[in-house]
Amino acid sequence: MEKSIRVELLKIVAESESIARKLRAIERAQWPVQFSHVIQPAQAFLVAGIARKIDKTIWVLCPSVHSQESLYESLVNWQPNSLFLPEAEFAAIENVLPDPEIAAERLALLMQLERDSSPQLIVATRASLDQAAPKRGALQSAFVQFRRGSNEKMERVLEQLVGAGYERVAQVTTRGQFAVRGGIVDLYSWQAPLPVRLEFFGDEIESLREFDIDTQTSVRDLNSADILIGAANDEGGAVRDYVGRDHLKIDIEAPDRSSANIQISEGWIEIGPEDFSGAFQDCGIGEFAIGDLMLIEAKRAQFTARLKEWRESKAKIVIYFQTEGEIERFREIIGADKALDDVDLVEGTLACGFCLPTANLVVLSPPNYLEDSPRMAAGGCGARNAIESRSISANWPKAIWSYTSNTASGDS
Repeated sequence: MEKSIRVELLKIVAESESIARKLRAIERAQWPVQFSHVIQPAQAFLVAGIARKIDKTIWVLCPSVHSQESLYESLVNWQPNSLFLPEAEFAAIENVLPDPEIAAERLALLMQLERDSSPQLIVATRASLDQAAPKRGALQSAFVQFRRGSNEKMERVLEQLVGAGYERVAQVTTRGQFAVRGGIVDLYSWQAPLPVRLEFFGDEIESLREFDIDTQTSVRDLNSADILIGAANDEGGAVRDYVGRDHLKIDIEAPDRSSANIQISEGWIEIGPEDFSGAFQDCGIGEFAIGDLMLIEAKRAQFTARLKEWRESKAKIVIYFQTEGEIERFREIIGADKALDDVDLVEGTLACGFCLPTANLVVLSPPNYLEDSPRMAAGGCGARNAIESRSISANWPKAIWSYTSNTASGDS
């Protein structure tokens, strides 16, 4: 998403009085700070607004992997540097090993927390905090950094790799392996997304590159590469050990006895009379399955009318689309002159939309006038339409918006 729009949206939510009051409570450490009536599609946006104002490392704790993936996919629209901590996999079948990609992603994130003291935004599940991890501090002392142009004896590098349990092979195909061809060393570190190729000229690392595991061809030049030479299989600690004393925890749909500093829920979780002044709500727009053309035309006209109402009320309106092509197709479908004036159409991944009435803010996910989808059905937009996996975001379900009356949507 364009940075200016991202910043503008987060500024709008932070300046809304009902939200600003609770942000001040966070700054004063008046725990717990609770946000009620935040519908699921808006929870990532609220988290992003909190992270923008609070200069601390924040752990966002979700009740399930599904909700974690859904929240993360939306969160990167507004906080693109957010981190995702996958739950550890446990072999369900004897002699079947857990996914090495997940293990590598976990190690890489924990290494980053060990080495980088700057504020981070981490999305995890509550269950993952109690899963095994290397002891705190073990990763910090268990890696070496190779730099292009530095003096390094090739024989010493090979000794380090063997001593760390790396397997010498003819060609690197998986993590934990290294291969030697003349003055070239290929190696695949336990936590790295791609293997690296060190090319020596005497005792100097003349070239350092990432390469593709399938084609064995170089992908990009590197100035440095971090190689894990120990602690990869250490399970003497837990993920919870990496939560610093000054870190904040945000519980999404918190359990009854939550110890998190901040709690966010779709329901009312605060003390006192129920208050909707800071509620993130459905926008009064639902879904419909693509049927006959006349129905689509009617829905289109109703959507355009609703859009006009929002524009006349000076609402900030943003609609997300997967691609630039979808944006252009949507412009063609709406067609009406000036119907999209003052409406921002941006690229991003958002399963469902939401509104913050107190801030006059409308955020919509893309109308699916473009194609039919087997997953579309009548009903409200919520967890049913959450993204199944971060790795298949291109296939995310697109909502088909229609106008619904206040009576139909007011109790949702």
